[in-house]
Amino acid sequence: MIRAFLLIAVWMSALSADILTTSQLGWMHNLNDAREQALKTHKPIILFLHSRRCFYCPKMIEEVFPDPKVAAFLKANFVRLDLDVATGSDSIEEDDAGQAPERFLVSMTPAFVYMGPKEEKLYRKGKKHMIIYGYWKPSEFIRWGKEALKRFHKLYGGQYPPLSDPARSSHAQ
Repeated sequence: MIRAFLLIAVWMSALSADILTTSQLGWMHNLNDAREQALKTHKPIILFLHSRRCFYCPKMIEEVFPDPKVAAFLKANFVRLDLDVATGSDSIEEDDAGQAPERFLVSMTPAFVYMGPKEEKLYRKGKKHMIIYGYWKPSEFIRWGKEALKRFHKLYGGQYPPLSDPARSSHAQ
């Protein structure tokens, strides 16, 4: 009985840590809301696609996102969107809240899709979405984010000039 209680307590603390970490970074859970926020702020969107069966998704949430450099970089440069790609019996049952639309379903998680405010594509001169898969160390994750920013500004900088937010100009190295 005590073992079961301890197991439940550990599971609940891990679940609450997951919720705290994602809420501290301000991850959104609705694509339309994220698009609207990106249009207002002239920032690209980073879409974190995850699944309940993913081994590395919790590791990203617990080990990479809380890193101060990663958190500052993401907050300064991206609208953060967190969607679940689980389907069938693994899918979310309440109103599809936080569920990824079919066009973003991937076979491997974690996956990170970088795109413009209107879902503009950042790869191959705007013909494909820039997607990276897997677990990344903080420095590698920031490097991918900088590459996405570079592509975003090169392809769409005229449509989305940087707003006069001092935090944006630093790009949170």
